[in-house]
Amino acid sequence: MKTTQTLFILLFISTLGSFAQKPILIYEENIQLGNNYYPGIYVTIPEVPFESVQKNWIKTMESGSKSKAVFENGNWSIFGANIKSVSPTPLNIYSRIENRDSLVGLLVSLELKKDDFVQKGIHETELTSAREFLKQFARDQYLKLAEEQLEVEEKKLSDIEKEFSSFKKQESRLEKSIRSAEKTIKKEQEELVAQNVALNSVSVEIASQTLQYNELADGTAKEERAKYLKSLDKRKSKITKAIKTSEKKIEKANASIRDANARIPQKESLQVEARNKIAAQQTVVQQYKDKVAKIIQN
Repeated sequence: MKTTQTLFILLFISTLGSFAQKPILIYEENIQLGNNYYPGIYVTIPEVPFESVQKNWIKTMESGSKSKAVFENGNWSIFGANIKSVSPTPLNIYSRIENRDSLVGLLVSLELKKDDFVQKGIHETELTSAREFLKQFARDQYLKLAEEQLEVEEKKLSDIEKEFSSFKKQESRLEKSIRSAEKTIKKEQEELVAQNVALNSVSVEIASQTLQYNELADGTAKEERAKYLKSLDKRKSKITKAIKTSEKKIEKANASIRDANARIPQKESLQVEARNKIAAQQTVVQQYKDKVAKIIQN
């Protein structure tokens, strides 16, 4: 059992590296527009699905502008985009989105005016602003994904904790049922002692009254004695019935105790398993929390 649990935890921990924060890379690279190449900026966006990046990039380009992004020859372009952090006046954007195995690459070229592109050595201030703008876009996409991943893992942890709590409550109910059954047994055993004493007493009384009844001559006295004997028989029957009821209650309580004792070890085992899952999942959750924190910091 302990070996299996240890392997379970190690298996969880061994996969944590795949959940770690990956770097967002940004550097200058040329973009091909027709037969010519123009200066651009390339940024990588780890893990985020291509469709999500494309949708959000189009939305970002169109934000604050009446123009619409156009797709042509593998590039997304828009004329008259408003990116105030880069230029106080509208500019043109040419971009390409590349879908890779574990990341999406976004190549962007910014044209301030006809044939005047943001580039190193000419528009250093705009280049710095453009790099920060694109890095922030990439960070926002990655952060949103990481926060969604964290939410999923926190939900998993919450479900496991609820499962553990459920097993614990089930064990507590079984233990409570044992204590209740033990109280029932004690009470009914005391009742049995009293009822057996009463049964013995009424049996002796019936025997005595029967002898006396047999010696009486027919008449009123004998009839009254007969009625009394009948009441004693009813009393004896009632006591006998009460004894059987107590015996059944004791039998049922003992069965309840046997059943609970048989089920408790399983609940304990399930709790141990759930604790190990919680410990492993807490590690995963912390890994995603660290991932979110690093994305925010970078």
